[in-house]
Amino acid sequence: MKKVAQFRRSTGANAGFSEKLAWQLSKGPATGRELAERLGMTLSEFNRLVLHIMRRGGETLQVEGSNQICLGGGSIDRTYTLVRNPRRVARQPRKPMVINHRNDCSEEAKKRHSEAAKRRARLIANGLYLECMGEPS
Repeated sequence: MKKVAQFRRSTGANAGFSEKLAWQLSKGPATGRELAERLGMTLSEFNRLVLHIMRRGGETLQVEGSNQICLGGGSIDRTYTLVRNPRRVARQPRKPMVINHRNDCSEEAKKRHSEAAKRRARLIANGLYLECMGEPS
């Protein structure tokens, strides 16, 4: 099966619907009835899910539907096409969280921390610093 972008990872009955829909529509346009049959669901359930995707617009998946066709019995059908292939959307990198700026930004604090790190490294190299080994000193 072709590898497409992952949109969600739940274990519900309709888990992965967006991926499955993108896979089916990547083969070419199809009607709602055909897609519902391929995905193993009713037409009304398919319409509910695909309308949610169409309204949301989606950064990852864009589906376009033709004009509605009334099938009788209150059900409607459309021909759906894939407007844009699915793509992965990466989150924007965040700034590192600093809890206390006053402690982290002073030169004397930096000097104090680097001296403590050098001291720990020296003790670890000599086997005298036992806190990092899991033994109380």
